[in-house]
Amino acid sequence: MHITTMDMWGFVESQETTTVSPEMYAEFILPYHKKIAERFGLNCYGCCESYDPRWKYIETIPRLRRVSVPPWADWTKQAELLGMKYISSVKPNPSLLAQNVMDEEAVRKELKSAVSAIDKCAVEIIMKDNATLGQNPHNASRWVELAREAIGNR
Repeated sequence: MHITTMDMWGFVESQETTTVSPEMYAEFILPYHKKIAERFGLNCYGCCESYDPRWKYIETIPRLRRVSVPPWADWTKQAELLGMKYISSVKPNPSLLAQNVMDEEAVRKELKSAVSAIDKCAVEIIMKDNATLGQNPHNASRWVELAREAIGNR
């Protein structure tokens, strides 16, 4: 079987340019994003940058299907901007797991906020970018339990 990049997912991001205007992103970065994305069958956008200020440009990326929604993005805009057309890749704040004793109420509050924003979205909730678990690996499995609880209470 011959596999090409059209059989694969592509990925572009621009977290390094969060301080430039959406228009500057469109002029100086987006053309390169599109050139790369054109090679792939499906594409993802984003890492740690908020997508919403640039959305009118980002949505022009060819075959875009998945968009990163970091903790500092406006989660309430997901249904309006991404809806069921794109996968909202919701990424809660990893620093909540970086303590020896995780603040479960803070985790519950953030997960409740995330879950309430995803009602009319195709979504995945991802915990990533954990540099440490506060010397307590149980934080990761407990976070998963709290995430399942939040989703179950929806």
